[in-house]
Amino acid sequence: MKLSRRKIQRMVVALVWMGCGIGLFFFLIAAVKKRDDKVCKGLNVEVMSPGKQPFADKNDIRGMIRYMNIEVEGAPMLDIDLRKIEEELEKNPWIRNAELFFDNNEVLQVRITERKPIARVFTRSGKTFYVDDQLVRLPLSNRFSAAVPVFTGCPLDRARWNAEDSTVLLQVKAISEFISADAFWAAQVAQIDHASKNRFEIIPMVGDHRIILGDTNRLEEKFFKLFVFYKEVLARTGWNRYRIIDVRFKEQVVATKNETNRS
Repeated sequence: MKLSRRKIQRMVVALVWMGCGIGLFFFLIAAVKKRDDKVCKGLNVEVMSPGKQPFADKNDIRGMIRYMNIEVEGAPMLDIDLRKIEEELEKNPWIRNAELFFDNNEVLQVRITERKPIARVFTRSGKTFYVDDQLVRLPLSNRFSAAVPVFTGCPLDRARWNAEDSTVLLQVKAISEFISADAFWAAQVAQIDHASKNRFEIIPMVGDHRIILGDTNRLEEKFFKLFVFYKEVLARTGWNRYRIIDVRFKEQVVATKNETNRS
């Protein structure tokens, strides 16, 4: 039986594709076998910290990996469970993300991204910790003290925060981020006290007065009014003239004089 030209062409194409498939199969087998023979030639750690002072340095991260009883250098690459190491590292509350991979030189690259503390909190019972920009509780560090706004009297003693706690934390975050973004307020605000529900009071570095901020509604407006009051009133009368400066009310500042400065 005579084959047509078109059928012959199809058979040739099919044979070519079959040959390519067989070649690719053996290439993958060889690549896997070659990878099986590779061992980790080194460990490189990079710590990316959002602040000036990192929580952990490279030696700390290496120590964490050794504490897991995992020896990576000299070990077969396929025997190293990268995901397991990532998960163990991320159990540390200060580590936001851990990424591990082998580079082209068979060196294990460890990329650590740390959490960013935005406030230090003192609870009503006296406990203290940091919170980060994702409202995660962070323990104090022996390595450094973060230069962030300090909040006192916070009702955040529960081991697991509930919806009410989240409301407080969102307000802490809003106030903290506003203060930290402004050089004047970052220098002037000594601490922020959670006096009662939805009422925060500021204790300044300069001046014998308390500032009743209230909640976080119209936060920018409140700090603007306070700045104007500082500039136009306290600059003339003195920083200790008033004991209470209330900026909760729209378009006004209510100030109460010190008893010793009523004249």
